[in-house]
Amino acid sequence: MDFPHILLKPWPQRGIAFLLGGIGALAFAPTFVLPALLLALSGIWFLLEQEIEHDSSFFRIFWLGWWFGLGHFTVGLYWIANALTVDLEAFWWLIPFALLGIPAILGIFTGLSFALTKIWPFGGLSRGFAFAAIWVGVEWLRGHLFTGFPWNLAGYAWAFSPEMMQAVSFSGVYGLSLLTLLMAISLSYFVGKGVFERNISFTIYLIATLIWVWGKVRLDHPDVLPSQPMAIRLVQPNIPQTLKWDPQQKEAHFQKLLEMSEKPSIYPLKAIIWPESAVSYFLEYDAIHRFTMAKTLPQGALLFTGAPRRSANGVIPFQIWNSLLVINDEGNIVAHYDKSHLVPFGEYLPFRSVLDSFFGKGTIKKITAGTLDFTPGSGPTSVSLPNDFPPFSGLVCYEVIFPGAVVNSKQIRPGWMINLTNDAWYGNSSGPYQHFEIARFRAVEEGLPLVRVANSGISAVFDSYGRIIGIIGLDQKGILDVFLPAPTRLIPFYGRWGDLITLTFILGILALAWLFSLRKRNDQ
Repeated sequence: MDFPHILLKPWPQRGIAFLLGGIGALAFAPTFVLPALLLALSGIWFLLEQEIEHDSSFFRIFWLGWWFGLGHFTVGLYWIANALTVDLEAFWWLIPFALLGIPAILGIFTGLSFALTKIWPFGGLSRGFAFAAIWVGVEWLRGHLFTGFPWNLAGYAWAFSPEMMQAVSFSGVYGLSLLTLLMAISLSYFVGKGVFERNISFTIYLIATLIWVWGKVRLDHPDVLPSQPMAIRLVQPNIPQTLKWDPQQKEAHFQKLLEMSEKPSIYPLKAIIWPESAVSYFLEYDAIHRFTMAKTLPQGALLFTGAPRRSANGVIPFQIWNSLLVINDEGNIVAHYDKSHLVPFGEYLPFRSVLDSFFGKGTIKKITAGTLDFTPGSGPTSVSLPNDFPPFSGLVCYEVIFPGAVVNSKQIRPGWMINLTNDAWYGNSSGPYQHFEIARFRAVEEGLPLVRVANSGISAVFDSYGRIIGIIGLDQKGILDVFLPAPTRLIPFYGRWGDLITLTFILGILALAWLFSLRKRNDQ
């Protein structure tokens, strides 16, 4: 039995697809093995093309893609299960779902991209380009349907290269995904007999090289707005998640944050920033703790903190929000932002009434503390601040992973973005590293500095080109004092037009795929 014949057998083929998917995930943080993704995608493209050439059914082709996705997301997202070990007694039974159930659901998107490729009526390089466009289109769907989860998009495999990362200022991360797919597909045509196919493949790699050169020039010649220096302090307390919501520990946690905030600085601090849910008190109704926080501030400075917010007593329905609050040196809350993109099962229970009726009320709980679902905020907004502070766009936790949804383009352009998060749920795994790298892309796409403050790390300040200005590593307690970088002078192309750019690139590649098919038919 020769090797190609084995590849046409369903189960050996699906096993290979699963392995290729897992290998491809090694391209993402913290391993950054880009060739693994290029070779994995090239290999699965070879299998897909063989299946289409043999006129396999839509379902068989779908399952080929599903198995690739299962392997890809199992290796890339294994860390989600770590969150369930924080309260193992309550959530142990969900660990198999986190390890394999979530990848199985996300694999549906990968299977869909394979099945849709079968519809494309032309073969060869034309089909390869169509597959790349369809893949990225389905990536976009994955980032939007059912609240969206655009994690580990193919373009994030370039996080190791600040030069290549500059491309997202023009195309967004989806454009970089498209380039990655085209590079992977082109590998098989470098060794083929077709001169035209080899030339196109060479051109794609030449374009990638030119993008790197352009990115290097862009980094060497930054163009930013003039701005007044503003010194800020990031506070990373590194509180274990198992103790985070212990009522006997919350005052000790609060004092720890105060002590770190009060340490002397060589800079004239204008802002002190604490992580997501750093304070477990309802500060709007707790003047004592607000005034205690204010005492840590230099005159005229502001303190930014994650904290819960609730509706007033007697208001029905009673609501709580996962919020970012800004407190001045007099202990007043001068601004706030409410998280709008909530984590399903983490911050709210989807289909709560259905689940309660089926399993019994209260049987299925959200993972975070408390029994009440959080209420979503109104969405991205430019939050104005007093005393000539630049307005900011607030992002709580994984809100930073959504391209084109981190800034309200209809409002005044913010001067910076603040991302408060708590990745202590996931321990020392790939998750915090991936979250960290994904955040960098938003800074480049929007041309805005991004301040990321995490409970246990990784906390950092990125300039508007995605470069790291300062960093506190994972599982470290520490403070970081830096000057806030300036925004780019011009709003980047993607920051201005958003996913219209994504749609244009997808349609453009499909148009090229159609033109390639015309050439093939003329040769015949």
